[in-house]
Order: sequence, then structure tokens, then C-alpha cells
Amino acid sequence: MKNIILKKENILIKKGFLFLKNKYFGKIKIPNDIILNVNNNIIYLLSLSYKKQNEISFLKIIKNLLIGISNLWQKTVFFSGIGYKIYIKKNEIYLNLGFSNSKILIIPNYIIIEVSKEKIILKSVYKDKMGIFVNKLLKIKKFNPYKKKGIFLEKPILKKSSKKKQ
Repeated sequence: MKNIILKKENILIKKGFLFLKNKYFGKIKIPNDIILNVNNNIIYLLSLSYKKQNEISFLKIIKNLLIGISNLWQKTVFFSGIGYKIYIKKNEIYLNLGFSNSKILIIPNYIIIEVSKEKIILKSVYKDKMGIFVNKLLKIKKFNPYKKKGIFLEKPILKKSSKKKQ
């Protein structure tokens, strides 16, 4: 049995979902093999299966959500290249990255996006779902460390390979 101590968060368990609210709002679906109990601002987790991996991963998701509802998770994505333009219309992000057609991504309703000249700032309550969306962005145009063109995260790991002839 694991437990999480809450400070100021409002909590509600209804129809298999856990709702949390502080500054922002978040919800998670409770897996079938986990039982949640709430007593005096403490969440108790009990796993019905003999495998503890579901319990531990669900515990991590709840802890990440608790951080996200107090202050949003934030990732900064940079793009560099001649003629690269990114703009937002309604709930879609348009990426002009040197292809013949512009790439269009639908922005999920749980992600807030701010676009400036060379960077995109993504904010969300959910850390894992934002990571999936950032991966979609990064796969559209991979960063080339030699030409310094493409889409990359705030601190890119530049993998330059040097091979010696034999």
C-alpha cells in the first residue's frame, strides 16, 4: 500500500476517474487493478494484482499531475533554418519547414502553445501527454548538427560521429 499526502488540492473520485484541482484542473482514469481511498488529504493506493509495476507507474503519474496542477509543465522547442515559419490557427499548428506543403498538427486541448520567432513554448498539466506531442513535433524535421537546421529541444545533444579510416 502506497500513500500520497496532499496539501491544498481538491480531490474527487467518480466513475473510475480521479479528478484533481488546485490552480489548474487534471483527471486520470484509474486502472481496474488499483483501489484508491482518500482520508484526511491522503491518497491510499492498493494494488489487486501481484505485479507492483502498475501501482508504481500510476503513483508516478499522480505525482506528476500534482506538480502539473500547481504549476504547469513546460518544454521549449527551438527551430532553425532558412525560411522556417511556424504559426497557429485555431487549434492547429502549421509548420513551413522547407517541404512542398506545410505540415499541420492538431493541438490537443490540454496543451497551451506560445510561438515566437525561433521557439515554441509548450505548457501542460500532463507531463507524459506533452512529451508524446513534443516527440511528434521533433519527428517532423530532425535536427542536423552539421548544418544546424531542424527542430530540437532546449539543450540538444549533438551527436557528431568521427570515423577513422583503417
